[in-house]
Amino acid sequence: MFPSIIAMPMPSSHHLLCFKTWTTSNTVCEQLRAVGEIGNEIGLEWGDLIPQVVWRGTDFSFLARVPPVLIKPQFQERLINWSQHLTMEDKTTKKTGGQPASDAATKKRRHNYVRKLAAETKTTHVNKQIRARFTKATAVESLMEQYAHLLPRWKAALLTADAEVKASSQPTATDDAQPWADMRFSNYIHSGHKADARGAKDYREWESIGLDITGDHKSLEALARYKYHVDLGGGGGTTWSGTIEKLAMPGLLFHHFTPTKDYVHDWMTPWVHYVPVSSDLLDLKEKFDWAESHPIQAKKIADEGTKLMQFLTSPEGYAQMYQKNIVEPLRRVIEAYQPVSIVYRQTHWRTWREVLQEIEGDDVWFSLIKCSGISVRSCEIGEIPDNKYTKGASRQYMAGHGK
Repeated sequence: MFPSIIAMPMPSSHHLLCFKTWTTSNTVCEQLRAVGEIGNEIGLEWGDLIPQVVWRGTDFSFLARVPPVLIKPQFQERLINWSQHLTMEDKTTKKTGGQPASDAATKKRRHNYVRKLAAETKTTHVNKQIRARFTKATAVESLMEQYAHLLPRWKAALLTADAEVKASSQPTATDDAQPWADMRFSNYIHSGHKADARGAKDYREWESIGLDITGDHKSLEALARYKYHVDLGGGGGTTWSGTIEKLAMPGLLFHHFTPTKDYVHDWMTPWVHYVPVSSDLLDLKEKFDWAESHPIQAKKIADEGTKLMQFLTSPEGYAQMYQKNIVEPLRRVIEAYQPVSIVYRQTHWRTWREVLQEIEGDDVWFSLIKCSGISVRSCEIGEIPDNKYTKGASRQYMAGHGK
């Protein structure tokens, strides 16, 4: 029914619960009405907005089951050991067949080697010396070399650090020189729950070398004071409520274009309601520069995005969205359904269970998990039969969901 089902059930009341409210009371839910009013609350003009790309969110995975596999960098493995192996290769070109360390094959060989190196150098004196030599600039340089392997949200945090380094190194830079980006983690997942990232143990090593990848939590009102926003995709490839909240703000949305989408994306048109940016964010700075040099066009797009959300959160707009994204898909499902009783004359089947068992065999089809969709914790794990088809399935599923 929904374009993206990876992160089901939907974790926000902006979605299924609001559709339920409309079904039962024919009113737009309070959460969405509040979103539609974001652009009207702060009362700032376009020229008053802070000219930075801002993002605050959770340090989370991205399309974990979809290639290519992207990673959250570990301080020891991806920074300290990577740098040490780079130096070793530059000094010993025999290992690389005489190729320079910037060669693609060399980078791949180094990428495969760092895990082995981690266990050997974790507590050595050499490792401490390497760590002492790191500055924010050298750390950014090292991580930028591994940029393609990082999760999108870590790419954003790294782009922010790179912007800060470049802003501070300008000949005319002052202590309050403003970088073009402010994209940081305000939360992370700890023991299965969201927790404040600022000051958390997981990020202290990064912060010890000046890499401030975490930031203070910002309310919607505080975020609305910025001129540019980006809706970085998470586990399902999208950010659920982040898109509609940022689209409603007076600033311009740089929409993170990924392989998946939410139903609200079908209402959005690129270069009309938002400016698209690639999944790897490599064109984000270019799009920022375009917006800064074309303020009239940028403001027009931002205004159209705000108008769209004001419409979709109005009774008229929400009625259309409910019809298009709930009623029509369900109608197609119902119309496509063929009860076994109708086709019984051409077969000997009496129930769908009999149909599935004859086509696929006994115990091949079973209920793995049932979710009501009302909340994140509305799911119940079903009974998994023990046979050749499901060998290890229960154990893998439970392990993958922290059970």
